Amino acid sequence: METYDTDVLIIGGGATGAGVLRDLALRGIPAILIDRRDLNAGASGGNHGLLHSGGRYAATDTETAAECRREGDILKRVAPHCIDDCGGIFVAVEGDDPEFAARFPAACAAAGISCEDLTPDAARGRVPALPETVIAAYAVPDATIDPFRLVLEQVSQAEALTGSRYLPHTGIEGFEIDGGKIVAAQARDLKSGAEIRITARQIVNAAGAWSGMVAALAGSHAVRVTASKGTLILSNTRISKGVINRLRPPGDGDILVPGGTVSILGTSSVTIADPD
Repeated sequence: METYDTDVLIIGGGATGAGVLRDLALRGIPAILIDRRDLNAGASGGNHGLLHSGGRYAATDTETAAECRREGDILKRVAPHCIDDCGGIFVAVEGDDPEFAARFPAACAAAGISCEDLTPDAARGRVPALPETVIAAYAVPDATIDPFRLVLEQVSQAEALTGSRYLPHTGIEGFEIDGGKIVAAQARDLKSGAEIRITARQIVNAAGAWSGMVAALAGSHAVRVTASKGTLILSNTRISKGVINRLRPPGDGDILVPGGTVSILGTSSVTIADPD
């Protein structure tokens, strides 16, 4: 059996787990990060890479829209090399609700989101791929982000600062509990099959869609997760310089995100019982 001892054990190698690992390292606290697959193997890698301005949620959830704006501003400041600050545009076409489009600027203002009114001609001047049927358009500070580079660099910095460790292909199987407190985690190297025991003063559950399952291993059934799966379509060219959003309530297939030399159209959203 392999054994490790650490101040903090983090379960889940996505954006949250890697972010916690780096945050701890900046405070001088060493930690171990484990994932049963690899970095960004879940939602943190299976996304369209849109760094939301908050505009998508402005009309339906002001609080979430404002949070997106704040988080985007932070990421643009601390990780500009992982971000393409390409801007975005919200577009309504014939058949869309013109009243919803007219309310959009006020909704953005309520969330503190910059919003520039564009004429249909000005919108097509910015994004030639737009159709002639545009009836309203607004420019917002959307951007795109490389989640893989962001997470890899966070883990790398944590390792350099404190000697923190990342163990891929390490699945959590249970916890040792003494007096109501977790004292060790029981895990397994899913490649070699070797058992692993990790003692830690604190444990962070950053397992995303699987966090309810991890909590249940510790005897807690209070973490309830509603999982949703989606499908993305990739083009073989970059269709636009910036992000294109449909100017309508959030739904399926309403965002086109440029990523390097390609574009990503997404996404669908289907609730599922089991994230596996």
